[in-house]
Amino acid sequence: MKDLLFITVLIAITTSCQKKEADCYDADLKKQYETINCIQDCPGVIGCDGKKYCNECIANSHGIRVK
Repeated sequence: MKDLLFITVLIAITTSCQKKEADCYDADLKKQYETINCIQDCPGVIGCDGKKYCNECIANSHGIRVK
């Protein structure tokens, strides 16, 4: 019984993390930035997906908003 509960919780956590990252991606934002040449200045920003990007422009060009 404990094993079943553990597996259920593990699946719930894994699924919710994947959904959060999927909700973070914005195809319209990516399309908006596809013709913009982002500078390579790299102070570092964290995207809504939890990953580090050089700057907001680069994150947005991947369809990711910064936190």
